[in-house]
Amino acid sequence: MIPIGTILTPFKEKFGVPRQSLMIPEAKGVIKLRPHPDFQLAVEELDSFSHIWLIFLFDRHEATEWRPLIEPPRTEVQNRVGVFASRSPHRPNPVGLSVVKLESIDKNRADGIEIHISGVDILNETPLLDMKPYLPYADSIPQASSGWAREEIQKFKVTFSPESLVDLKMARNLPPDFLVLATRMLELDPRPTSQRKQHPIGHNQSENRPYAFRILDFDIKWKIQNGGLYVCRILSLNG
Repeated sequence: MIPIGTILTPFKEKFGVPRQSLMIPEAKGVIKLRPHPDFQLAVEELDSFSHIWLIFLFDRHEATEWRPLIEPPRTEVQNRVGVFASRSPHRPNPVGLSVVKLESIDKNRADGIEIHISGVDILNETPLLDMKPYLPYADSIPQASSGWAREEIQKFKVTFSPESLVDLKMARNLPPDFLVLATRMLELDPRPTSQRKQHPIGHNQSENRPYAFRILDFDIKWKIQNGGLYVCRILSLNG
């Protein structure tokens, strides 16, 4: 299969990517279709849908072999589950599926059509294999069972230090809603499952433990403090 384009998002590393699509509406992205003479016709009427399914490659997962039993990523489930009962990227065929909100389509780009989306949970520069419209009458099943994934996702208080707010004021080319996006990511505790289990928020042993992750070209440095997350600095990686 040949990718039809690339998905551009704020997430330059796995640390901090939303657990599922649409959980953070402020997480916006752009689908950059590769130049193709037939793609102008292929996207006809796509903008009449509010949401679309994206089928993409997990092209940066680190495992060389897949495992039949996995620890579900970014959940607190105690037991391992079958990989086919999860959305882990470490699969026999590393294919991902996400539904996102379609914001607009720009067909007039000389270097390829751009499709603007929101609610993304995908790493930057991920290869896109296909996209399909989301159909509420067929794709929404209110009575569906959520299996083992019944847990309610806990949110934590996020506080920004005076220094971090100064960093934002001094930053150049700061995207709109950047502070909201950072807050939404942090309040869900963006750490991997292993770190969350080893140093849970609210425990004395976790107090003041430092962490960092990247959004776009900014390095967010934070620590666990008083049962929440305290942002120490927001540093631009471009100087």
